[in-house]
Amino acid sequence: MLALDDPALGDLSDERAQLIIRMLSEHVYGERSVADALQTAGLVPGDYPLSTARLTWTTAVPDAVQRGMLGILIQGVIASNAAFGTELERRLCRLVAPPAGRAGWYHNDDPYSCAFVGLRSARALMDRQELRNGLRDLVRGEYYVLVVYGAPRSGKSHTWVLVDHLRNTAKLAGTNRFARVTTHAWSGQVTGEDLAHSLAAKLGLDIALAPSTELDDTRVRKFLDQFVGRYPHGDGITRWIVLDGLDRPGVQDGARDLAKRLIRLVEERELQQTRLIVTGLDPLGLQIGYAVRKEEIPVIGRALVSSLLKDVVAPHFGRTVTDAELEECLREVLGPGPEERDLGEIEQAVVQLVRTRWVQEDGHGQ
Repeated sequence: MLALDDPALGDLSDERAQLIIRMLSEHVYGERSVADALQTAGLVPGDYPLSTARLTWTTAVPDAVQRGMLGILIQGVIASNAAFGTELERRLCRLVAPPAGRAGWYHNDDPYSCAFVGLRSARALMDRQELRNGLRDLVRGEYYVLVVYGAPRSGKSHTWVLVDHLRNTAKLAGTNRFARVTTHAWSGQVTGEDLAHSLAAKLGLDIALAPSTELDDTRVRKFLDQFVGRYPHGDGITRWIVLDGLDRPGVQDGARDLAKRLIRLVEERELQQTRLIVTGLDPLGLQIGYAVRKEEIPVIGRALVSSLLKDVVAPHFGRTVTDAELEECLREVLGPGPEERDLGEIEQAVVQLVRTRWVQEDGHGQ
């Protein structure tokens, strides 16, 4: 099933949202059936006009998206009507996939090897071969945890870019739900309790600790006791948890301790049907078990950009790049001066270069 936790599905102008509402209205109607489906997603039937299915779903679908429960709602419908799931996925795929002959400026049939991802293929993924391999292993269940670490500016947070690409191309097998907590948008101190409550909210778990003056480590331990007790299991849903940016300024030891304890819980199968990805956690001193895979990534610089352009992108468009042309491309992407560009600038420069030099208007190589 395609990703159903995209916040854009809460926008009634989104074609996918319109399709979901239309299909629910056609297949789930009658007060009893509608009420049962709403309760599956944790919605209160009394809040909706149950006698009019279209009005109910027009309001309830955005509500379910806001709560992060649309996937649960749809899975509940599929449980009683498998044909609904098959038809919904078929029709959603038609909306997501580009029409034949109009694949845009970049298209790759293997999402794991894509060099450009995201809306309009505007994000460039530098290297990350080990990440791609690691995600394959997580999907196949060969590992449950992936720890991504490296120097500042190395693109650790680009991990989510590829995960998001895979879920939107239906390559993450089965029914999945995603909860990403990133410190990049936070200001000030990030404690273990802060991280814990953000994660619980995104998973829809009601966990409340009584106010106290206890140390952060103690609060995290008590939180996780409740977290394990309330964590869903046996519902056929694989939950992907992403903790992003644990090496950012302001992140406290308690937050990193939370990540380490979660790794142990996933590895020991106390959190079943779970895949955990952690970025920015120093593995030094971390007890890595059989279920954990590590990826150390280098700073994005001349060598990786050169490899991407010469060995990945150019052959994709049927190009052979000379040393002189490659040197010119590197100056264009990395800039002429000694100062380093940040990763976002390098990404934009790579996309602009490829589209300008190697791609025609129809999306094929020159």
